[in-house]
Amino acid sequence: MRQSSFSPAALQRRIACALGQSGCDLVLRNARIFNVFTKAFVDHCDVAIADGIIVNVGPQLAVHGKSEIDLENAILVPGFIDAHVHIESSMLRPTEFARLILSKGTTTIVADPHEIANVCGLEGIRFMLQDAKNAAVDIRFMLPSCVPATPFETSGASLTADELRTLIDNPDVMGLAEVMNVPAVLSGDSEMLEKLTMAHVANKHIDGHAPMLEGDGLSAYVAAGVSSDHECSTAKEALERISRGMTVFMREGSAGQNVGALASVVTPQNSSMFCLCTDDASPDDVSTKGHINNAVRCAVAHGVAVKEALCMATINSARHFGFKHKGAVAPGYAADLVVLENLTDFSVRAVFKNGRRHEETVSQPSGSLPASVTGRVRIRPLQETSFAIACPSRQARIIGVTGGDLNTRSLIESVVVDQAGFVDVAACRNLVKVAVIERHHATGNVGLSLVKGLLASGQRLNGALATTISHDSHNIIVAGDNDADMLAAVNALEQFGGGIVLVRNGQVVRSLKLEIAGLMTTANWKEVAHQKIDLVETAHKEFGIADNVDPIMALSFLALAVIPELRITDKGLFDAVSFKHIPVDAKTNM
Repeated sequence: MRQSSFSPAALQRRIACALGQSGCDLVLRNARIFNVFTKAFVDHCDVAIADGIIVNVGPQLAVHGKSEIDLENAILVPGFIDAHVHIESSMLRPTEFARLILSKGTTTIVADPHEIANVCGLEGIRFMLQDAKNAAVDIRFMLPSCVPATPFETSGASLTADELRTLIDNPDVMGLAEVMNVPAVLSGDSEMLEKLTMAHVANKHIDGHAPMLEGDGLSAYVAAGVSSDHECSTAKEALERISRGMTVFMREGSAGQNVGALASVVTPQNSSMFCLCTDDASPDDVSTKGHINNAVRCAVAHGVAVKEALCMATINSARHFGFKHKGAVAPGYAADLVVLENLTDFSVRAVFKNGRRHEETVSQPSGSLPASVTGRVRIRPLQETSFAIACPSRQARIIGVTGGDLNTRSLIESVVVDQAGFVDVAACRNLVKVAVIERHHATGNVGLSLVKGLLASGQRLNGALATTISHDSHNIIVAGDNDADMLAAVNALEQFGGGIVLVRNGQVVRSLKLEIAGLMTTANWKEVAHQKIDLVETAHKEFGIADNVDPIMALSFLALAVIPELRITDKGLFDAVSFKHIPVDAKTNM
């Protein structure tokens, strides 16, 4: 609810509607409402709505509406709030992502446009802000704090505190997004201190990202103003954070899930310190499992009381971010409401956004795409020899991948080489080549590595898989067992302007075009979900990818240089423990 929604005339109408002196726009009759303040379910309540605002709640209200719906004592709860999400991970633009999640009961999200910022800088954030204005849900943003995420790869942009200041006063900006560079905070890095100060001066929030930080370091992090963390993976971490006044965002998304690990910590006494988020939400997962309602389901399944879980999905997030008129079924609150089928799987029967059924709510894209977010695949011409990996010692460092685990292993194994000393990956059991090609400035950087664990035992790729999604700088990453198909895959991505491709014998077998920064598409969510499912199934059935490996996720996180042990960036094989680039040949002196 914006300040502009308040005027003497608007307030007079609300008062008159609440008293039954004027007709409401909508009256929901006979609902079993959940009261987030008393944490009680109240049967047979009416909810009166005018101008998108709840004006009265109670049994057998003496009000009338232009439209009245008998809910037959169905469960009515506040609209769900996602406390932290990267919209780009859905591969959908904000307006289309909103259309998908609204159908699952989510009416407000707080997004970190970190991914597009790494590609397009401030212009990427501005695109997200503009597109979100026409979304069917309320989208608020946090400004990315760490662009680039690391100095060990080539990013498309670098955002300073001075640049971020140009957006911090935007009413749709809630503050500074997940502060991943914990060492910069603890060492008092001048640029980081400027960003933190910027948020403080603007009286806005600072979100955290601090896995395994504890003790004095955690206290210093909180003292700097960081007020939340979504990276807790153990009960100990969660307790240590809430004891210092931090809000813990329990995550249940497509890439990371920690609700089950943290559920035992939640009690009636401390539940106000917990919110729910997805972090990353793919359209196929949301369409089948749900969104924040899925996180609620998971929390309850792991022992969190229903009433606490519902508060974590609604009023807790509203209070954390200062959304004064969201998160409750009560007079004066936005008529963002969800009708649930039950309190077991939390499937959604109906959704009302600002008092209108979600089917009537329009999510309208912001017009033609700005040039600043298209044509973002800029590479130097490559040859098949660009993918040649020298290893004359025949002892190679290999990235070991395990399905379902973003961490990798550092392996050293014997490899077959040709007469020139280059790895013959087709002759190496269960190995593929992986290359990262810089795509922002056409530097010509190509980082090369070998990976084990993507393929099912005894299988061959017989082709290549490539994508422009590779965290966090989102250069091109391609896996293959022959240089010709790897080259064809990279060239296809350049032609498409970004996306995901499967290539065999020089031909694109499956593709998903991502023309917005190489991260998102203008297509509708159903089409994207179908294409992604088809691409993943093809990778498993026809390209030998192991059943327990999500090929897109596994490939896109191989370049994330902050997760142990080995990674690959456009500058080469990277040791994420010692934080330095290393040669593939294990016998080469470093």
